[in-house]
Amino acid sequence: MFKLAERIKQLPPYLFKEIDQKKKEIAAKGVDIIDLGIGDPDLPTPPNIIEAMVQAVREPANHHYPSYSGMEDFKIAIAKWYETRFSVKLDPASEVIALIGAKEGIANFSLAFLNPGDYALIPAPAYPVYNSGTHFAGGRPYVLPLYKENNFLPDLASIPDEIAHTATILWLNYPNNPTAAVADRHFFEDVVTFA
Repeated sequence: MFKLAERIKQLPPYLFKEIDQKKKEIAAKGVDIIDLGIGDPDLPTPPNIIEAMVQAVREPANHHYPSYSGMEDFKIAIAKWYETRFSVKLDPASEVIALIGAKEGIANFSLAFLNPGDYALIPAPAYPVYNSGTHFAGGRPYVLPLYKENNFLPDLASIPDEIAHTATILWLNYPNNPTAAVADRHFFEDVVTFA
């Protein structure tokens, strides 16, 4: 029999799995649930999207593995959009990456930048993969509670100096999910100064 690696055993329970289990338990009792959780549509995919996918599958150019570093045209388009939208220039070759999803990107970011024992500053509540990615990389989460009285912004001044000076990652997501809070320019200027 195979044994799981210790790093897997150390992972915290996945929040969405726990929520799904609770939903099943409640539904089994006959309770009608309005699910405002994870963005998994309960409506069928529109026919025009299905047809576009069928046509893309029939295209011989799509029958091969993609580039390991992502399609160059796609990365250039992302850099142009980012510059138009945010007035920030990005080098498509070194500052844009194509991913299969946010969860994969966040987890891989943790693996790429955290060494065992490094701190990641993680707001709470937040997307669960910030925490699980940190654990998987051998890092240590330092939780920054988001309170209404602080406009759901992390209190950077509350972080102990030894953690603030050694933390490798600070996860931020604004407009914030799940609080819907918005951070202003002043907050981000404070974050840059903090970093």
